[in-house]
Amino acid sequence: MGYTNVKVFHAGMPAWKKAGNLVVSGPVGLETWMKSDEAFVLVDLRDSEAAAKGFIPGAIGIPAKDLASWKDRFPENKKAPIILYDAAQASPEAFKTVRGWGYANTAVLMGGIASWKGELKTGAPAAPAKIEYVKRLKPGEITIDEFKKVVDTRPADTLILDVREQPVDGILVGALPIPESQLAARFAEVPKEKSILIHCNTGILAKNAYDLLASKGYDKVRWLNAVVVIGANGAYEVAEK
Repeated sequence: MGYTNVKVFHAGMPAWKKAGNLVVSGPVGLETWMKSDEAFVLVDLRDSEAAAKGFIPGAIGIPAKDLASWKDRFPENKKAPIILYDAAQASPEAFKTVRGWGYANTAVLMGGIASWKGELKTGAPAAPAKIEYVKRLKPGEITIDEFKKVVDTRPADTLILDVREQPVDGILVGALPIPESQLAARFAEVPKEKSILIHCNTGILAKNAYDLLASKGYDKVRWLNAVVVIGANGAYEVAEK
């Protein structure tokens, strides 16, 4: 296409977030989360009069000037996705405030409420004494505690399927390694009579593998949506994304 000054930020979004840089989320992504019943916290930063004229369903009304006083009312789970919108000039500063409280998955709605094409509600948005956040599991998803129990006890009727792309540093004891990119051609290696527990590094490949096996008639398959790090000696760590 002729562009000669193109660069790649090779560290990607994880490094961008870790550095505390501003993160934006598009309205289409927000609508997708709503339709798929994802758990997140949506905050309307406008004053109460403006918010009452029309706010995004599910939003919590916290005027930007009052945000600092809400610190202790935010969820205990610092992995909770927090999306902030309007007032336009306050959002970047509000982002820094909430991100500074340790919420790594904080973002600002790109374009603010003006970009939202879906339904708006009128009246006073919610202002709870405590903001609740409960992560919702997707179909077939297993919790981190359940995953650790299987790994540590290694029940005979369960197979751990490692779908990370090669090379990998280490592998869980007894796990079957099949890269996700090869699974469509090798799914016959996965026994249907066993319960299948799938993991990768982040959950993305594991979800793809789950969908494939489910489409092939595997009815005892589950997947882990988390960050997994495995050492060369089989020692492992699992953390929420």
